[in-house]
Amino acid sequence: MKKYISDKNFLAGFIFFFVSAFYLISAFQIETKNLVSVEADFMPIIYGSLLLTTSIVLMITSFFKIRNTVVNKENKETDWKRIFSVIGLVFVYVLLMQYIGFIVTSIPFLFCLSVLLTPLYIKKNYIVYSIFSIVLPILAYFLFSYYLNLTMPSGFLF
Repeated sequence: MKKYISDKNFLAGFIFFFVSAFYLISAFQIETKNLVSVEADFMPIIYGSLLLTTSIVLMITSFFKIRNTVVNKENKETDWKRIFSVIGLVFVYVLLMQYIGFIVTSIPFLFCLSVLLTPLYIKKNYIVYSIFSIVLPILAYFLFSYYLNLTMPSGFLF
């Protein structure tokens, strides 16, 4: 049992199972008026169901992975520098988005995040990171702004 609790994926699935169960129970308690077909509880129920499903899948896959692998006692230390870099990057992204705008801040944010989160044993592909960092924010901006009629943070360019 200790090997399951020490596995990060199994533990994350276990924790998110209870978080999603609580979220899903709370979503079903949202008061609806039955005036329209899609009420305020629709998306929370969808999100809670997806989170519950993925947490169960994560626990099951990590269970079989742990059961079928030989115990390897490697010292896997937490990369605190990478963790604090991501937290700082997210903080700067959120801070600058209201002044500069969604597209202009999202492009360097996604590029830096892609470079930062690529594991050391994988070769960094800067061309793919650049294309991904440019296309995704522009696509998201126009999708949310024009098709869903949601206002995105706009800055001096968009």
